Amino acid sequence: MKREYKSKRTKNILFAQQTARTIKILSGIDVFENTRRKDVIETRSLLVYILKSVENMTLESIKEFFTDNGKAYDHSTALHAYNNYDMYCKTNKNLDKYYTQIVNHGSTVNTKKLVAKSIIDNSTVEVAEVFTYMMNR
Repeated sequence: MKREYKSKRTKNILFAQQTARTIKILSGIDVFENTRRKDVIETRSLLVYILKSVENMTLESIKEFFTDNGKAYDHSTALHAYNNYDMYCKTNKNLDKYYTQIVNHGSTVNTKKLVAKSIIDNSTVEVAEVFTYMMNR
């Protein structure tokens, strides 16, 4: 049981590192930079949102990931970033674009499920039924 937990944690950390690198490539922003600039805060919230909603990481593990990378962070800061992501998307249209690029090109099971859910949610009933049927085969 402990080994399974460690394996899952390792996968989460690898996904988080890969996602942080991808965000830096796409936006040119280092989310671990110790600053309160609006663009960095908004981009940091994108990373937190992806880690929590896509990879189901806990706020505590997100906090640990940030502190391991040199950013002073706690679980309440992660919760604040997660809760404000939608608001940041209204003023920074790039966040949605980055989110879509990261999730659509993700290779983890959770990103694939999210893409499938998005296809189902945005299609007609008939297409959704066929897609759901094919996914369950």
